[in-house]
Amino acid sequence: MRFDRLKVGIVGLGEQTMDNLLPSLYLSQYASIVAICDIDEAKLSATSAKTGVLSRYTDYRQMIDCENLDVVVISSFPEVHFQVARYAMQQGKNVFVEKPPVSNTEQLKELIGLARVLPVKTGVGMNFSYTDSHKILKEILSEHDFGDISFVSVEHVSSKPVSPLWNLDTTVESFLLAQLIHPLDYILALGGSYHSLNVHCSKLHSPFFIQLMIEFDNGIIGCLKSGSFYPRFKHEVEVISNTGNTVRISDLSSVEVTRKNLPTPFNLRAKNCATVYTPSPLKSGYSKAGYTVEFNAFFESILFDTEYYHTFGDMLHVYKALDQIKLQIDYRSSDCRLPLPVTEKTY
Repeated sequence: MRFDRLKVGIVGLGEQTMDNLLPSLYLSQYASIVAICDIDEAKLSATSAKTGVLSRYTDYRQMIDCENLDVVVISSFPEVHFQVARYAMQQGKNVFVEKPPVSNTEQLKELIGLARVLPVKTGVGMNFSYTDSHKILKEILSEHDFGDISFVSVEHVSSKPVSPLWNLDTTVESFLLAQLIHPLDYILALGGSYHSLNVHCSKLHSPFFIQLMIEFDNGIIGCLKSGSFYPRFKHEVEVISNTGNTVRISDLSSVEVTRKNLPTPFNLRAKNCATVYTPSPLKSGYSKAGYTVEFNAFFESILFDTEYYHTFGDMLHVYKALDQIKLQIDYRSSDCRLPLPVTEKTY
């Protein structure tokens, strides 16, 4: 199939762009980076020299107006994401925004409204759902003999944030947008709509620990643990079916499947059988972490009019859940005795 590569402009040359997004874009067969933008002239010059991209701007409006772009990729502060995405969409540009896409639900609703009336595609960088391990998980869950999901557990911890980020007011608000948004999106995608979400959290806000118990409408029970207390990044997922089969993902890469009462060789009569998948150490880390895959999926949605999951609209239920979580955290941190909202019918 013949197609012209999409012309991409990048806004924001921070750590996430340089470490993950820029290399992943260069690995995509669908895109060509034609312009870069950052308010820091030194970053612009260094990136231009490293990549050979000559068109560079300190004003995103000027880049969008002057360059014939197909896609604007944005990675900066949430407030910048909102401002740049809104302007780019109004100029008819497709936009891909690194998480968190915006600062709050109202901003997200505004961008969703624009996407409904403008001929543009939108995407949010939620790479965990595009990892090799998640692809394997979906394949296993679709197998007839695995059974229906009964329980989902996600543990997602790191050593940050320990102070407010992105000009936000509190460390907790920063934690919700910088850390919790990823595992929350992940567990909601597996469980679906829910009717009860209960928050348990530490009184200390730096470091911070939170546990969510979620009752989904389909009977699935979910447990999400997260925090900024751990000395390294750790991401663990366990899914248990109603037949006792389990899948465990460790740190986005290794997958262990344990099946109950399957025949075993040599008459060992083991109670279960475990199969472990470990990715090749030679495989690109950008692919294993999902960055290249999510970019390709988004670009294919533009070129071939396919579906892309994680549009602005797809993120609305996550932001509504974040609002509910923040309300419960604020309640537990205060001396008020208003009724605690622990149930809500969602999407």
